[in-house]
Amino acid sequence: MAAALVVLALTSGGCSSSESSSPDAAPTTGGSPAGDRSVPSTVVLGKVAGTIRKKNRKVFTHHRKQLLTRVGRAVDTWIDGGFVGVDYPRDSFPTAFAGFTTPAKRAANHQRRLMTNWHLRKRIDAVRVKKRKISVDVLAPRGRPAGVTAHVRLVFQTSGHAEKRVTVRGRLFLDPDPHGSWRIFGYDVSRGVTG
Repeated sequence: MAAALVVLALTSGGCSSSESSSPDAAPTTGGSPAGDRSVPSTVVLGKVAGTIRKKNRKVFTHHRKQLLTRVGRAVDTWIDGGFVGVDYPRDSFPTAFAGFTTPAKRAANHQRRLMTNWHLRKRIDAVRVKKRKISVDVLAPRGRPAGVTAHVRLVFQTSGHAEKRVTVRGRLFLDPDPHGSWRIFGYDVSRGVTG
């Protein structure tokens, strides 16, 4: 199963580096054992496209840690609210798309079977995270981040009446709002279930 809502795709190229960070996830409902927060997202810097010349490198370095933290927080709001940070069984996922723009939120709500754990929500009692990684490609003209593509890989195991291994992967497209937060305005996501 796969779906895409893409308004603008970022091209990647230029400089490439890597940095790990584990930003705090945005507040979510529920708690253990369903909210398996023992495995936070690993957030790494992927490719950087832009004019990152010597004079702009300090500017970008200054923004990098903050960028990874804020992008990680926005993506984790979706991961926690839609899959692994909530109690099961449940009826809905009200916080899953809090980090989405209004058009993207509307589209994701229509695709909730893909974008959340909707089809398993009443047949499981907990989830256990196996892998949770976010790699962030950045478009940074003149050293200032203007847009990002977050490559997500989430793997978790469910327990209860439906014992499944679920893999969610894809790309989320984000840009900054006027307050410095990052919002998801598009996505290209697929989901696989085994077991």
